[in-house]
Amino acid sequence: RIARVSAAAAAILQATLIPVGALLHFATYEQKGHWLPRVADGSVLLSIAVTEPLAGGHIGGIETTAEHIGNQWVITGSKIHIGNSHLAGAHLVVARTAGPGVSTSQALTAFMVEADRPGLSVSDHRAGLGLHGFSADRLDLDHVRVPADNVVGEIGQGLAVAQSSSILYGRPNLAAVSLGIHEAVVDTTTARLKTRPRYQGALSDLPVLRDRVGGMEARLRAARILAYQAVHLLDQGLPCDADLINSKYLGHQWAMQSAQHAMELHGAHALDGDYILQRLWRDIQHTYPPAGTGEVQRIRLADAAFGEDHIQWSERLAAEAAWARPDPTAA
Repeated sequence: RIARVSAAAAAILQATLIPVGALLHFATYEQKGHWLPRVADGSVLLSIAVTEPLAGGHIGGIETTAEHIGNQWVITGSKIHIGNSHLAGAHLVVARTAGPGVSTSQALTAFMVEADRPGLSVSDHRAGLGLHGFSADRLDLDHVRVPADNVVGEIGQGLAVAQSSSILYGRPNLAAVSLGIHEAVVDTTTARLKTRPRYQGALSDLPVLRDRVGGMEARLRAARILAYQAVHLLDQGLPCDADLINSKYLGHQWAMQSAQHAMELHGAHALDGDYILQRLWRDIQHTYPPAGTGEVQRIRLADAAFGEDHIQWSERLAAEAAWARPDPTAA
């Protein structure tokens, strides 16, 4: 619903919810008590910092390091395309804590790094193609010191923190953003065609245009079903990693197709700089790369088709979910 009005505002929210998911599943009660109320009341936004200049989204190629010195960790490295880079009060940073030869599943650790830590800097903001008002820029960490209490999960558990957050929160969040944009595209198009006179009627009376709109509506309804089905399965604690991946992948693909058709249906009017449709077309481009490009999603879906699924984070974390266990300190 937020993305239907402002995809940038929805992007700010979804970028915060990914590290929130990591905190829900992996943080201590003390860490949850410190961060989650502040996120809930809107006083702080968060980011997750995984992507790097050379490794890109390949988690196994992370070069940012964290060295354990006394009761602190010293983090050095760079992260790029970090959602909420300029808005976040803290960043969930995944860094390498083991030397060469250690498998990725044990070599990485996640840390909460407050934005005002000495040595942490954010590059100048550069506006993207779309999502104006949202920031996704570079973080540089130059010997940033954080206390041992800032480790999220266990040492060596960073891959699990990053992967589970991306699959369980990043993909359905992005499917929701795509869905909101898609709804706005269809609404904008039908409103235009119904009120634009042509041939003693409206453009909406022309069969060739109605055929295009029918295709847009079919894609929208199918995307909505995929998105809601995937999160319903997740809520039930059922294995649904492939469903979450599919909803993100097809949600973007179908919204992109509808946005392109809408641009063509509007003719030159679609190119007006202050018209909503060209903003929607630009915004939908931004739901393709995060949490894995289309190629990555198809590879994961092929794994599922061949019965070669990786860890089912949806099933595993539903059983281990921190929110499903009573807080022993609640009394």
